[in-house]
Amino acid sequence: MNEPRQPVGRRARLTVFLTILLDLVGFGMILPLLPFYAERFSATPVQIGLLFTSYSLTQLVFAPLLGRLSDRVGRRPVLLFSITGSVVAYVLFAAAPNYAVLLLARSLSGLAAANYAIAQAYMADVSAPEERSKAMGLVGAAFGLGFVLGPALGGILAHAGDPRIVPLAAAMLSGANLLVAFFGLPESLSPELRGRATRGSWLGWSDLAIVWRDSPLRGLMLLFFLVMFCFSMMEATLALFCQQRFGFGVRQTSWLFVFVGVILVIVQGGLLGRLVKRYGERSLILSGIVLMALGLVILPLSQLWLLLVSLGLLAVGQGVHNPSSLGLLSRLTDESSQGSTIGLSRSFGALARALGPAAGTFLFGAAGAAWPFWTAGGLMVVALFIALGVLRQVTIV
Repeated sequence: MNEPRQPVGRRARLTVFLTILLDLVGFGMILPLLPFYAERFSATPVQIGLLFTSYSLTQLVFAPLLGRLSDRVGRRPVLLFSITGSVVAYVLFAAAPNYAVLLLARSLSGLAAANYAIAQAYMADVSAPEERSKAMGLVGAAFGLGFVLGPALGGILAHAGDPRIVPLAAAMLSGANLLVAFFGLPESLSPELRGRATRGSWLGWSDLAIVWRDSPLRGLMLLFFLVMFCFSMMEATLALFCQQRFGFGVRQTSWLFVFVGVILVIVQGGLLGRLVKRYGERSLILSGIVLMALGLVILPLSQLWLLLVSLGLLAVGQGVHNPSSLGLLSRLTDESSQGSTIGLSRSFGALARALGPAAGTFLFGAAGAAWPFWTAGGLMVVALFIALGVLRQVTIV
């Protein structure tokens, strides 16, 4: 049964794109600076790692809860709240007098990052079911572009002398983001659907349990976790591998990530819609896993050109797999539960991003430079068999 949708058009979709883009540019500005900024407070390597982990852990806990809240009260107020949280977090980051306040600022940033799931739920609200993978691809393109522009802008500002300029600039971007969303983003969720979502408990734990008992939805989330776990293993150890194998420094490795980001933008922002129409989500999910598995297996080989080929395969695979999985997840979810379900998927992604880097760096030190990639490639083969089993259970009317 098709539920009533709010009359929200292309302008709102572009506003969501801009909202995510500005948010990710701010995030990308902070990311390369974070270890060096923490050293101002004599942070140990473990404490620096905790700054990264706290961001993912708060996302893990709060993404499904804020997603459920957005099902009940609407996407717009929760998005505005989370963007305001980003502004406060960046200002707190810049003004932090000690490590404890810095850790609090990063945890608040992780909570505010729940707006990624809500933005994806917004796209699901305003898109026809067959267009949802394309809509998720637009959000993914904003991610990729933000990761390209953010580190570059942060690097330029970092040369100004005072490192606080970077988080303050990120706060200004978030402030601009808040104005864009406030004036340009209408509510996407109809009163009828918000009324249906109020029937469960306020925090929505029972609703999340219902989602978890649904075998296809649970399978897609486990698949999403495993793919993200493998990809984050690669991200965490790529710089170490390139330094050891090719003698790359920060600049050369940064260009590799730019290369990946550009491919993600092209695939998700330009090609994905046509690929979904031609091949469908199921084929793209499987193809993406195969491409990523192949890219991970050949990455540790010695030739530089093969490194570029492998990163290209990983970017294309990730670019078609993730939005296709989210699009399919959205199509299998009731219209009144999009926020909580997509928020739960973000929790799985956050957990993967918390565990994957630790596993990758451990294997790098314990087994050798190639083993994080070969292990991730082997896990992607496991993911392929899981995907085949999950997709056999999926029926879309």
